[in-house]
Amino acid sequence: MDLEARHLRCLKAVATAGSLNKAAHLMGLSQPALSAQLRRIEAVVGGAVFERGPFGARATPLGEVLLPYAVEVLRGLDELARAVEGHRAAAGGRPLRLGVRTTPLALLMYEVAAGIFPGDIAELTVLDPSAEAIAALVRGDVDLVLHTDFPGRPIVPPAGVRMTVLGREPLFVGLPEDHPLTGHTEIDLAELAGTTWLMAVNGDDEFDRHLIEQCRLAGHPTMVVRTVEPLLLVQLMRRGGPVVVAVNALSSGLPIPGVVRELRGSPVRTRHILLWRQDGGPADGEFAGRMRTGLLDAYRAALPHSGRIPGWWERNPGWLGSATTGA
Repeated sequence: MDLEARHLRCLKAVATAGSLNKAAHLMGLSQPALSAQLRRIEAVVGGAVFERGPFGARATPLGEVLLPYAVEVLRGLDELARAVEGHRAAAGGRPLRLGVRTTPLALLMYEVAAGIFPGDIAELTVLDPSAEAIAALVRGDVDLVLHTDFPGRPIVPPAGVRMTVLGREPLFVGLPEDHPLTGHTEIDLAELAGTTWLMAVNGDDEFDRHLIEQCRLAGHPTMVVRTVEPLLLVQLMRRGGPVVVAVNALSSGLPIPGVVRELRGSPVRTRHILLWRQDGGPADGEFAGRMRTGLLDAYRAALPHSGRIPGWWERNPGWLGSATTGA
């Protein structure tokens, strides 16, 4: 008899659990069945792998030689299974499932993926709350998520979920045509005290908290936020008065009346990230890296016609879209 993967998994289970009772429970076996399996393994390797006693089960000198190899072989077999699963999915087993937060960058996601992924791609799933994005990945509802987080509120991936950063993006401020600060090319956040910030409804208040915190640091902790539907936001901006709106640096195509100005020091910002599961499927680390490169290239290509403030990225290296992108 040669050692098989099931034998190696028995060895690993006993070593991890520290007792035959616990290992048998983890594997769904009876203790006599596991003991019989161990005896067969020990007959093959020529000696006892575990010493058993009141303390449980611990590796013998032979076991200490054998177990690291068993763990390494199992790791390789698991990686092989994930690679095969990814190949089957890419070859038509099931479509690639992408999740996104509603940002202008997300509009580029499908096209970039279509240029990289050899199989079918499902419709994008909108996952605005970051908690829901993580939960969807863990459940296996999606394979790759393009999401955002904010300074002081970073997304922390749980075990089994990996993350890579695309870069930071500034948020600019939109002003009605009659706003007294429209003549400025750059506005200090403190100058907007007493102004009502209009927020588009998007299902997540993480950005709202970030903006409120930055306004508090700028000296006006009692800022007023009004959350409205996008079409009403356009109407209120057209009407004018003491209202402003935070706008993405890259236009989404929805025309917002008024003018756009940069905030001095870019205190209001967002960070774009990619998240994927580590347990296989069509989206692995290599694919996520190719998606990252593709999204960065697509963002830079969109700037000449969709960048809100032409020339900003040339003047501010290190941001998403500039020649050197920082995290």
